[in-house]
Amino acid sequence: MKKLGVIFAMLAVSLIIPATSFANGWDYQGRDVFTEESKIFKSGGGSFKFCLSSNSKDGTYRLYEEDPYSTDDWVPNSALDSGYDPTFKDGTFGSGNNCIVYRTYDIDEEVDGANDQAEFYIKKWTGGNSTVTVYD
Repeated sequence: MKKLGVIFAMLAVSLIIPATSFANGWDYQGRDVFTEESKIFKSGGGSFKFCLSSNSKDGTYRLYEEDPYSTDDWVPNSALDSGYDPTFKDGTFGSGNNCIVYRTYDIDEEVDGANDQAEFYIKKWTGGNSTVTVYD
């Protein structure tokens, strides 16, 4: 009988974890520690969000879409007033927020190729390591 209780408890936990992940609307795509360019993160379009850890380096961060057959595409964030590139300073992008969201109108045109995915990476020009976490 005790084993049956453990099985039901594990089943309940397995049902709750995906539900909480789905409830916030973001799918975790991964994390990277980088100096100049992050690794590539895939996106099917819609919205794309990247967050920097509080110990990431101050500076300008730019989102690019990797294109193996021509120059990579810069993806401006039209919701920003600061010339389209997010500036990270003192652990935030401003207003205490360490995340930047790119909406559908910013990224959907970047979805391409046979896999119908955009291949995004983040680039910065300041030295030292930064840690990025990405959601799609």
